[in-house]
Amino acid sequence: MAAAPKSSHIRSRQISTLVPTKLRLALALICAAALLSLGGAPTASAAETGISVQGSAATSIADANALGVDWVRRFVDWNAMQPDNSTSYAPSALAELDDFVARAHASKKKVALTVLGAPSWANGSSDARVAPRDPNQYASFIGRLAARYQGRVQSWEIWNEPDEAEFWHGTTPSPAAYAPLLKASYAKIKAADPATQVVAGPLTGNNYQFLEGLYKEAAGGHFDAVGVHTDTACGINSPSTFYYEDGRVGRFTFLGFREVHAVMAANGDGDKPITMSEMGWSTTTLRCDRGKWAGLKDAGVSEATQADYLAQAYHCIAGYPYIESAIWFSTRDAGAAESELNRYGLIRWNGTKRGSWAALADVAANGDQLTSSCGDLEPPTVKIVAPTSTTQFEDEIVIAATGHDVDSGLRSLRFYINGTPVAGASAKNDELFERTIKTSQLPYGANTVMVRAIDNSGARGFSEIVVNRIKMSRLTPQRTALSFKISGKTQTKTVTGSLSVPGTGLLPSGRVLLRWQLYTR
Repeated sequence: MAAAPKSSHIRSRQISTLVPTKLRLALALICAAALLSLGGAPTASAAETGISVQGSAATSIADANALGVDWVRRFVDWNAMQPDNSTSYAPSALAELDDFVARAHASKKKVALTVLGAPSWANGSSDARVAPRDPNQYASFIGRLAARYQGRVQSWEIWNEPDEAEFWHGTTPSPAAYAPLLKASYAKIKAADPATQVVAGPLTGNNYQFLEGLYKEAAGGHFDAVGVHTDTACGINSPSTFYYEDGRVGRFTFLGFREVHAVMAANGDGDKPITMSEMGWSTTTLRCDRGKWAGLKDAGVSEATQADYLAQAYHCIAGYPYIESAIWFSTRDAGAAESELNRYGLIRWNGTKRGSWAALADVAANGDQLTSSCGDLEPPTVKIVAPTSTTQFEDEIVIAATGHDVDSGLRSLRFYINGTPVAGASAKNDELFERTIKTSQLPYGANTVMVRAIDNSGARGFSEIVVNRIKMSRLTPQRTALSFKISGKTQTKTVTGSLSVPGTGLLPSGRVLLRWQLYTR
């Protein structure tokens, strides 16, 4: 797991619960029966639920059955399965995995297996997290497992978090280093079980930049889904809290999966799903002790907050049909010692259940029961008041605009001409921002005026218009009109006004001579 970058652009939305609507007594009985039969079913767009399990096969599947989730996920250590060579297996390790798959299949659970860890004979190291020297050896192993469990394992994850140094040792993590492993594995798995799913990653956070690199390595045709992990970077913010990085939703925010999907869509894979094979919040009472955030923030949330965030997380992804599954990490605490990684469980180390257990069971049984939006991700609207599409000018131009954001309110407006910023200021919703810009350095002909609005969540909205700079001296004489207003008391007066060319888009420039005379009755 990696640490998140620091950001000041963070926005949180409050999630509230949905109050059930009372059925009217006047409804026909057949309609009431139909409503009752559907009332407890999860919404059609909701992601399937799951758990990343610990313990024996019997305990793992018993937990999944008690919770009522759709998926069970577990790690498969290649180094433990084939410690000696590529042709023999450790009998106990293979028997345990057989038992797990058999019990899951009997319970009608979907299975996701994350295969990592290379034996020393494959990577030349005593460190199992060093990738194999020959990707085909890993691919052959996972292909044989796919054949063994054909039709009973629905998803295969190729390594775990190969984009960060925590799980990828020996070489610097990179798309170029990982792509050969993914490509070789895809071919072997599909040959053994064409219907099963091959997952790229899972990636640390929502690492859309690493995914962009995989496409550049021509790996796009070698996976069926992209896996992401959002239980990273000592995360303590709610699922609806996010920040922007260079105009994109931050990698280490829950909602960053939007950027992963955007990369997929840009490369023709918009119809492929995302699997969130790890999401969760630790309940440790310690401070973060790793990455950029070490010593700077808490590493966990309260148990009540963990349960709330779980429900909010499933609510947040319910509106994104490309999120196929969301798997909680993890069912049980990983150890007795107090640490961030040991306190993600739905079940405490002493065997008692946290409130998050009931929260997941409720989502599995009843679907998303929350309402309201999740994160202010809609950009503000922009209205350009001046200039208009008919505007013609030479030495200066007036730019005036307003912006509006329903959820978080407007933060600022900025004006650009041909991509160069020329003015900007803080602004509130519907507050007019106007500036007169000198234009002697602009080219004659078409010029593009753009107005950018930023809301208090960091979302950006744009509007632009094309105007024309002309040589006024080449025009035929034009009839002008002067409008003005005099205000003030006693002998102090203020004169304001404007000069226009009626019936045209011309913006005249120059000087207006104003003469006045004191008149006494």
